[in-house]
Amino acid sequence: MPGRFAANLDWLYPERAYVDRIAAARADGFAAVEMLQPHLQHEAELAARLAGLRVALINAPAGDWAAGERGLMALPGREDEFRELTRCGLALAVRLGAPVMHLMSGIAEDGPETRATWLANLRWAAEQAPAGLTLTVEPINRRDMPGYFLHRQAQALELLATLGSPRVKLQLDLYHCRVSEGGESLGHLRRALDLGLLGHVQLAGVDGRHEPLADEYAAELALLAERAWPGSVGLEYRPRGDTSAGLAWLSPASG
Repeated sequence: MPGRFAANLDWLYPERAYVDRIAAARADGFAAVEMLQPHLQHEAELAARLAGLRVALINAPAGDWAAGERGLMALPGREDEFRELTRCGLALAVRLGAPVMHLMSGIAEDGPETRATWLANLRWAAEQAPAGLTLTVEPINRRDMPGYFLHRQAQALELLATLGSPRVKLQLDLYHCRVSEGGESLGHLRRALDLGLLGHVQLAGVDGRHEPLADEYAAELALLAERAWPGSVGLEYRPRGDTSAGLAWLSPASG
């Protein structure tokens, strides 16, 4: 299992209890994992199970998920809650040794007020982040997450240029990118690399968000290898069946 891949514990091994997914990922040869809602787990048990595995990324708490919230960063009037959740996420990232933390933007239309709120909140978060911890923002397609504020690559790059913080980078999910950008992801990945803004990569097959085809992202993975990009590629997809059996696509994709 090449070191560039990280098992997403919120998506892979769904037939297992959350903490048991860690052992399954280790047995399949993963050296790294990523977690979207680690704050919902018992931290001591989580940390004990993770011993020996690298935590590539965690998400900060994103509000009331069951009520439909998907982050608070772009929501005017929710600044105090955003700061509280971000502090919790930063502290947990440090304790788990995660070098990257994703901050979700929230369900909101793109406009002057939401942009100003997003930028102010993210600027504050960047100031709180300890040395060595990178914050990421991710454009998420509106087919899967209707109304999500940050949903296009150009929008994200424009906002990051306005922010101008070296502590905040782009989380480029190749699946979300292809859905939002007319099936194209290689050019967007190259642009993020050229700009020095690539903080984390994820992927899934465009058809049903399952395992990708063996060659579906061959060009993107080759580009990452060519540029010697040091980050992780998270496998954030819905297994068609048994997760371990479905990892067969990795052999040809990994070269």
